[in-house]
Amino acid sequence: MRSKNNPVALFVADSHFHLRPDAKERVRLDRFLEFLEMSSQADHLILLGDIFDFWFDYPHFRLKGYEELLQGLDQVKAAGTTIHFVGGNHDIWAADYFRERYNTSGDGQPQTIQIGSTRVQLIHGDGILSHDWLYNSFRRIVRNRYGILLGKTFHPEILFKISTWLSGTSRNATRDEALTMVTRAEEWLRRQHNPAWDLLVIGHVHNPFIIQGEGLTLAALAGWLDNEGYGLFQNGLFQLRDFTRDPRPDFQAAGSNDLDRTTQ
Repeated sequence: MRSKNNPVALFVADSHFHLRPDAKERVRLDRFLEFLEMSSQADHLILLGDIFDFWFDYPHFRLKGYEELLQGLDQVKAAGTTIHFVGGNHDIWAADYFRERYNTSGDGQPQTIQIGSTRVQLIHGDGILSHDWLYNSFRRIVRNRYGILLGKTFHPEILFKISTWLSGTSRNATRDEALTMVTRAEEWLRRQHNPAWDLLVIGHVHNPFIIQGEGLTLAALAGWLDNEGYGLFQNGLFQLRDFTRDPRPDFQAAGSNDLDRTTQ
């Protein structure tokens, strides 16, 4: 049951699906399609970037692929769920296409939305707590207007090969990297003073955690590579979930209380 005053939102990032999935990725893709089916019961589905490992729209065509994913998102939209898209390093160029097909807002850049009485800042996460210098270098190109114009001068197969090479850097953080990221996140959160958000959700780092302080919450998603991680915001609570290990959300429970809180 959808609740105008107490909506339910699902968050997901970093599945890095390829144009041509192999057998191992096929299993991940099938599970993700099940996740999209579940998302049709929520009020909001928030895609926080790098859902696609490579996306580039040329003036007159889009590279062939991702039909099952796009059709799954069609079903989410048809069910009345609002889809939000923030682009990652690998799929920022999908923003225009998503705006046309799924009525997403903005240009794929960070944005703030209202979920009930909570202001939620949506950022892919690159440039904040990144542990990968290759990502940071790639980010400067793909998020720059001149970089996009330069990219369109290359043959699609060249861009595809570059992206395939860079996708090899997409991995979960090591234990030491994860600890470093949490420390950085704590320091970063302490420096925020009266921001225009209550909850900040990011992807990119492939390391799930929730940090709270001074009435603010910073949450990082696990990604959908070795894990099947997603975020759930329901009844004013934000949780990190795993699609395989955790019970499915009880969407009928939405609206059972009016608390405006965020927690792990």
